[in-house]
Amino acid sequence: MTERKLPRPRAQLAQFQPYRTQMLKADVRINANEWPEPNPVSRYLSADELDGIILNRYPGRGDELREVLSARWGTAPDELMLGNGSNELLLQVFLVFGGHDRKTLLFHPTYSMHGRLTEIAGGTVATEMVGLPYEVTRDRALAAMARVRPEIVVFTTPNNPTGNTIADDVILSVAEQYPETLVLVDEAYSDFAGTSLVGRRAEFPNMVISKTFSKVLAAAGLRVGALIVRPELMGFFTAAALPYNVSTLTLTVAARVARDEKAVAHRLELAAGERARVLAALRKVPTIEVFPSVTNFILFRLREGTPAEIHARFLAQSVLIRDVSMWPGCDRCLRASIGTPAENDRFIAALDGVFAAKATSR
Repeated sequence: MTERKLPRPRAQLAQFQPYRTQMLKADVRINANEWPEPNPVSRYLSADELDGIILNRYPGRGDELREVLSARWGTAPDELMLGNGSNELLLQVFLVFGGHDRKTLLFHPTYSMHGRLTEIAGGTVATEMVGLPYEVTRDRALAAMARVRPEIVVFTTPNNPTGNTIADDVILSVAEQYPETLVLVDEAYSDFAGTSLVGRRAEFPNMVISKTFSKVLAAAGLRVGALIVRPELMGFFTAAALPYNVSTLTLTVAARVARDEKAVAHRLELAAGERARVLAALRKVPTIEVFPSVTNFILFRLREGTPAEIHARFLAQSVLIRDVSMWPGCDRCLRASIGTPAENDRFIAALDGVFAAKATSR
């Protein structure tokens, strides 16, 4: 018999590996930058209200959610693209403005999905390796732009996994000097830092800004994202958008979540206080280098031992953190999200055992 051949993907994706987070069992899960306190849907919808949500019809545009978000961010409702999580909208950016023979410039280390989505869309990743500490200067950014001449450049601010911001003038200088390049600003963690470039969007129509419900809005399971786009470019995005991409139920719950400013204020206060407490504890460990953060996570680099070994020692105490040492520019690094006060107590208590055990084993 002739061997039966199977379809093959394009070469760029033939060796592609799935995106995975570490789904291991642990009492304390501080590996995914989620908000740690439970946020049940019953906070936002009663049983009677659920009966009023009709599922046999396709969803609408999400006008209520657009109105709430436009008031929250100071935009016009029609400047907002809504998506099934911000990653769907990020993929749309790379599909519409990237693709074959088009380059995306990334400043590493940074959010790994930007590179993955560039390649999924058929584009090419160009890298400026900033390293640690992560300091993207204006001169460095402009020099990288001149070298690469990308169709898309991405700035993640505050940056993941480093936890610090990129100065506004760095991003705006690039947007000003390269008006034909799409400047994507990923502001997933901007609420924690109290910074945003949304107010400058009218001056730079080549700048688009992504937002997510997965962080300070504590709705990672809801899968809602938004892309802020000026009218000059919006037609390209709407033409390529998938119809009915956000469900009726999601749109309804998301509008309630986005109105809950009291909960957001609580989370910001808690994150700031707990971040300071965890940072102080980490800085007492002599065998690690801790990087300052304005977000809900902290990056640290080992001076001794291996990330796999330290990760396993935390897990032995039922504390799950993130090994990011395989990310470009993150050699020997691990990342810990900020948990609840009780979870942070467990993490801090684990430090002595994890690193004392390492010191003893030398």
